[in-house]
Amino acid sequence: MKLRISLLLVFLLMLSASFPSMATHIRAGEITAERVSTQALTYRITVVGYTDTRSNVIFGPGDINFGDGREVRLNTESDFVTVESLGNQIEKNTFVITHTYQGPGQYIIRFREFNRNDQTLNMDNSVDTPFYVETMITIDPFIGINNSPVLTIPPVDNGGVNVRYIHNPGAFDPDGDSLAYFFDEITVRPRQGFQRFVNNYRSPASNEFSFNREDGSTPPFISINPITGDLIWDAPGLAGQYNIAFQVQEWRKIGGEYQMIGYVIRDMQIIIENTNNQRPELILPPDLCVVAGTKIEEIIQGSDPDGDPIKIEIFGDPVEINTSPATYSPEGVFQSSPGIIDFEWQTVCSHVREREYQVRIRISDQPRSGPSLVDIRTWNIKVVGPPPIIEDLEQEAGRSVNLSWEPYSCGTTAETMQVWRRLNSDPYEPDSCETGIRAGYELIGTTNMGVFNFLDTNNGEGLAPGNTYCYRLVAAYPPPRLGESIVSEEICITIDVDVPIITNVSVEDTDTENGQIFVRWTPPYDIDREQFPGPFTYELFRSVGFTGNQNRVALISTTDTSFTDTGINTENLVYNYKVILKENNTVIDSSSAASSVRLTPTIINEAIRLNWNFNVPWNNTVSEFKHEVYRNRTDPEAEDEENFELIAEVDPTIDGFTYLDDGSHNGVTLQRDIEYCYLVVTKGTYNVDMIEMPLENKSQIVCARPDDDRLPCPPVLTFEGPECSEYLSDKSCGFNSFVHDLSWEPDFTGNCDDELNEFRLYFNPDGEDDGQFNLVGTFSQFEFQTRISDLSNYRGCYYITAIDRSGNESDPSNIVCVDNCPFYELPNTFTPNGDGINDTFMAFDNPLSKCPRFVLGVEIFIVNRWGVEVFNYNSLTATENDVFIRWDGRDKNGNELPAGTYFYSATVLFDVLDPSLRERKLKGTIQIVK
Repeated sequence: MKLRISLLLVFLLMLSASFPSMATHIRAGEITAERVSTQALTYRITVVGYTDTRSNVIFGPGDINFGDGREVRLNTESDFVTVESLGNQIEKNTFVITHTYQGPGQYIIRFREFNRNDQTLNMDNSVDTPFYVETMITIDPFIGINNSPVLTIPPVDNGGVNVRYIHNPGAFDPDGDSLAYFFDEITVRPRQGFQRFVNNYRSPASNEFSFNREDGSTPPFISINPITGDLIWDAPGLAGQYNIAFQVQEWRKIGGEYQMIGYVIRDMQIIIENTNNQRPELILPPDLCVVAGTKIEEIIQGSDPDGDPIKIEIFGDPVEINTSPATYSPEGVFQSSPGIIDFEWQTVCSHVREREYQVRIRISDQPRSGPSLVDIRTWNIKVVGPPPIIEDLEQEAGRSVNLSWEPYSCGTTAETMQVWRRLNSDPYEPDSCETGIRAGYELIGTTNMGVFNFLDTNNGEGLAPGNTYCYRLVAAYPPPRLGESIVSEEICITIDVDVPIITNVSVEDTDTENGQIFVRWTPPYDIDREQFPGPFTYELFRSVGFTGNQNRVALISTTDTSFTDTGINTENLVYNYKVILKENNTVIDSSSAASSVRLTPTIINEAIRLNWNFNVPWNNTVSEFKHEVYRNRTDPEAEDEENFELIAEVDPTIDGFTYLDDGSHNGVTLQRDIEYCYLVVTKGTYNVDMIEMPLENKSQIVCARPDDDRLPCPPVLTFEGPECSEYLSDKSCGFNSFVHDLSWEPDFTGNCDDELNEFRLYFNPDGEDDGQFNLVGTFSQFEFQTRISDLSNYRGCYYITAIDRSGNESDPSNIVCVDNCPFYELPNTFTPNGDGINDTFMAFDNPLSKCPRFVLGVEIFIVNRWGVEVFNYNSLTATENDVFIRWDGRDKNGNELPAGTYFYSATVLFDVLDPSLRERKLKGTIQIVK
């Protein structure tokens, strides 16, 4: 073999010098790249060419361009070549060359060689057409090491006329990145050079070469499954050879979003022959989901309709991985039909990942004459992390809870332990292969795998007494493989009632001056009587709002456990209450705050929607306790203004805290000239046996009239300018006084009220979907334009409404939004020599058109050519948010760096409405000149 390689190399050198354009008869090929050092940016680049053995010209020479401006011939002394016969007049030639990149970047590695083999039907003059393939890799110290996908199944399968053809590249990614397959005969087709397609390419599935599918139906097609990679041509209609190309893409989750970080393009040849042979068939086991540590033992069956011998082979991740790979037997041999192979795979913790393992199973026959036919199918195996095991749960001081668990069985490969919590139990059992947590739980913390407990202090506020809190754990695995464990079993704890707990804050009378709220609480049932023997007194405080201490008032000091608060504005205000526990005038502790229920109506044409809100320490979302909605005037002809009747029971676990009254409860439509009044009774619970359930609390009474008078049509709003970037082109870097010019036209089309009285203009600086629109101007019915001046920011959204003479307001007009024009640019060189000129690396501040605009913050990492970080800066965590950076060319230890090229990766956060523009990634080089 060594002799043959030496002779090949000598022959290649001679061929390169004497016959640079002679045909090499290449059928197919691809490039893969493997990083061979974690320190240097050195890659082992493999070029595979599949050649026609009928030619007396061997593979090579060819030009490889590394994507960084350097290009070499493959037949140098540093290259290594192997030659392997694959049958079907196909030979596999493998060249390996190493290359070191100078720094991070995205590189397209390109290989080009003369020529393709002759007589390819779907392109012109293939024998004189160069063969070209390319692979893209990303080198970035901030995303980790990246190797390109490896294609394990050679493109050597022949096909038959009118027989469905299938190929799968058997791709796997050494890093565990997700793979996707892309086949688009417009953008991905065989090429003869960089960005140059072959001449007159036609799809093999066109009516020139294909006439119907295998089952006789039409139209024929050729496509690739983007998930499995199965390439199917159903069905060839004309014998001959064809070339196609497809792309295997690798995707990695970066910053919570998947990004394509590389691809491999395979250019392959399909040889179609006339044959009576029938395709062999496979019988696969069902797709599997196993917990890491499970040994998989399965039988895969195959047969051939013609009774020909069959060979069953396995490709893909499980047999390619380095740690505990899968095996099968017999391997690589033909056997009588029907036949089987035994598949075995001892899974381990390092096999856990987010996506399934795709096992490619290929069956081929050995006919007495004609081409061998194949079938390829995908068998999916999901390997998930075992569930964590919770050890104990204890209440500790300050009503905190300490959760502890056993060391995780896959702790060496998992990355973090997630702690999830919910109020009250949900004792579900996860479905087969279900990982992660179900809805209804809140993530309250994460730990690394060396920590085996978590103290839940509820953000320092302590957990609410009398409530039951339930916990589960999920182990999460690191990128790029990702993946989660099966959730742990649930464990719950009820917090001791060692302080008073409020049970009622119920509005008993609705009035602006003489309203009443009934407040009740419990004694501290579980208090330590040895430490605090009593007797106890309770001091009740009231504040305005759902939470907080606004307008706090001490109401009473009592030994009782209830109080009716009188003389307050329950019609317009919400109140919250807190009980302070005292012994001998010494404060021991306090209850959690609890608010009154606030009911808000929204008027809809001939209907009223009710929403109610509260902030209470007990659980008001319990399916067995329905919230009750009461209304007066259930009969429009009746005068039952003071008589409230139950019209609905709302399940808060399904409907939330809302109800639409459209009269459907009794079939009587609401009348626009009648005022309807409502109140809601909420129902909730603690998990304390001594407290009677449910806890019932009333809202205030609220009234509304479902007016269905004609509304004006919304006006049409237009933004007149100025344009942001033009406006700022001559403004200083810190300029912050902006104007908006707007105009509008009323709309009198349709069944709208045309008797207008005024227009109201609303503005929301935070965009269409965030924040709140506020009234910024009122204009007469004769005004149709305005200028909004002295704005500190340029972004924002407007709408305008029309008001008729009855005071009815139209729906909002079209929303008009304008956005900031963000800008940020960094130079590529500076001279830190102390001469006061260009001494620091900083964002441009001159000319004014290059000023940083609308920048919230900048984070930058700078590395040397070996990827070693020398400087980092985050303006948001710095003493002063200086977005200009102003780096003086020293490393993190204050040492002067030598002149040379450095590489930066920066994230710039912009103050804009458009989510796609809020963050920008910058990468580039910095030249230090001295």
